[in-house]
Formats: sequence, C-alpha cells, structure tokens
Amino acid sequence: MNKLLRLALLALVSALVLPVQAQDKVIRIGVLMPISGPGSYFGVMGKEGIDLALEQLKGGVNGYKLQVQYEDSACSPLQATNTVKRVLEQLKPHIVIGEECSDASLAIAPILEQAKVVQLNAGSVTMKLTESGYKYVFRIFPNAEQQSLPLVKVAREKLKAQTAVVLFEKTNAGIDNAEGFATLFEKSGGKVLAKIDFGRDVNDFTSIATRIASLGKVDVLPTFALEGQQVRLSQALAQAKVVKGGGGSAVQMGSIWLPYGYDQKAGEASQGYVRIVQFDPTEKRKIVQDFVAAFKAKYGQDKVPTHINAHAYDAILLIAEAVRRGGHDSESIRDQFSKLKGVEVTTGTISFDAKGQTSDLSVVHFVETQKDLSWKALSWQ
Repeated sequence: MNKLLRLALLALVSALVLPVQAQDKVIRIGVLMPISGPGSYFGVMGKEGIDLALEQLKGGVNGYKLQVQYEDSACSPLQATNTVKRVLEQLKPHIVIGEECSDASLAIAPILEQAKVVQLNAGSVTMKLTESGYKYVFRIFPNAEQQSLPLVKVAREKLKAQTAVVLFEKTNAGIDNAEGFATLFEKSGGKVLAKIDFGRDVNDFTSIATRIASLGKVDVLPTFALEGQQVRLSQALAQAKVVKGGGGSAVQMGSIWLPYGYDQKAGEASQGYVRIVQFDPTEKRKIVQDFVAAFKAKYGQDKVPTHINAHAYDAILLIAEAVRRGGHDSESIRDQFSKLKGVEVTTGTISFDAKGQTSDLSVVHFVETQKDLSWKALSWQ
C-alpha cells in the first residue's frame, strides 16, 4: 500500500470516528415534571428555569453539551413510572431531574437506583426519599423535618401560637409535613386541636372550614396541599371568619408548596398567610439579582421568578458544577455530587450530606402576605 493510499484511509477513518467522539461529549438529562394535572404549574415554571440555565450554558461545560429531554410525569406515581422507564430506554440519561411531587419521586427512585442513574430532586418533601438508603438520589429541597423545625419555631416564638389545626392532603408529602409539624408543635408545648386530611379530588372545603370554626380559638393553621386546593381552602376559611383574611384571628401557615402568585389567586383570603419559600427574589445576593434580571429579560419585565423557577434553574447549575469538576457520566456525576459542600445557587447554599439531602437551611425564607397581596420578606429563621 503506497503512502498516499494509507493517508487517504487514515483521513477516512478520522472522518468517521470524530463525529462519534463529538456525540459522546454530551451530558444527557431527563426531566420528569408534571406538565399536566393539578401540579402542572410545577412543570411550566420548572421548564422556564431550566431553559434559562441552558441558554446561559449554551457554550457547554468542560467541553460537554447539556442535552435535556422533557417528559410529563403528571404528579402521578403510575405515569412517572412508565415515563422514567421510557426515558431510560430511549434517552439513556446520565441524570434525571424530578419529580416534583413526592409520591411520583418515590415511584421512580428504585427504578433509577437499579439503573444506576442519578436522580436530582428539586421539589419533593417526603422523608422517605433520602431516608430509604438510595445511593443515587440527591435532593436540593428541604425535607419535611427541615421545614417543620422553622415552621414550629415561627408559630411558637414569633406568632405566640398555643393551638393549631393541621390541614393536609393524603399523600406522602402531606402526611410527612403534617406529622412533622404536629409532633414538634406538641413537643414544644403547643396543642394540636385536630389533624384534618383530604384527597386531591376535594374541591369544596366549606364543611372543613365550618368544623374548624366550631373548635374555638385556633392560633395557626399549617396547611400542606397543592395550589388549587390551597386557594379554595383559604377562601373557605375566610368565609367562615377563621383566618385574618376573613376577619378572624388564626394565621394560616404553609411550607414550600405554593408558587409566587398564590396570593393573587386567593385574594383577600390570603392576607396574613405566613409561609416558607425556597427563594426570595428581593434577596440582595448577586447571584439572586443576576438571576432575576436574566429571568425578566427572557420572560418579560413584569415576570417575577418563583422558587420553582429558581430551584429548577439551580438543578442545572449543580449538574454543570459536577461536570466542571470532572463528572461525565452517571457514576462520576454521583461521585461529584457526594462531595459538593457550600455551593452557592439562587436558592441558598447547597451541601449534600451522606444521604444526598441538602443540609444547609439557607434555602428557607419566610414571607407574609400583606393587605395589598404583596409579600413581606421576614427575617425569621
């Protein structure tokens, strides 16, 4: 074989091999979010946050492009299960972001664990997710216990609450939140007058509000449900003159379930509502203000990013950080996640503990709904 022929063959082989190598320089990310159903606002806002982060990282990280595939898991364990199996087969992801709802997150966790694919969870609260021994699950969202501690502290120390009625949907997230609050509230000397649960199909809360009104003086009403039911429940409580928005004295409280904008939907019934948010758009940290400015530039100057936008955005930032540190597949991304300590993102500072749970409560912010339905950020912790 002469020299020219050998060079030609080498050139041909290089032309065939290089595109394959280029294709391998991709981090494949499956995103399972509720795009339909009662939790669809999670999917809409989550996609906005992820799209913004991807736009800012379009040049790639460490030579790797981030490739995302969105799928609707509908806040449903069955649909999430079927969807994640399809994503694993078709996309072969290195990491999966999702789900937002606890029951759906629990459904996909063992499947991803068996496949040895990292699950980065941004919105589920149930204790079971990081207490079940999974090695591929990481969560940037404070769990039920981490949310209950500051909620009870605020109820007892700031609001001087002696009595509570706990309201919650019958899901893993609702039950864990309710039990976490009730246990700590009673341990601190408070009295839980009632724990009232309801299914996601309940739309009329008149009878529940009437029952609460008959219990006598109630100081706080910690409530754990998706936005649609929270709006209707707040309005029923106001109609029954239980909460401040209806002329009552009880303060409705909530953890990180509601998006920015709940207050406007609930109207005057939301007045005095005290809740935890994972992101405060008025915070002065540079990363927060840069994110707010970029979000407004992309989606409109009248749009205020919610904690759902922010924690989805942060999920991509954390994946990028893992890749920047040498992660290039599921196993190495898992290894890098396990070492992440003190990483600043828009929602606070992320430090994963041995169970993959963020252990830094800088992600907990309190806000109170004012008479004009605006937020007042509270320096309560």
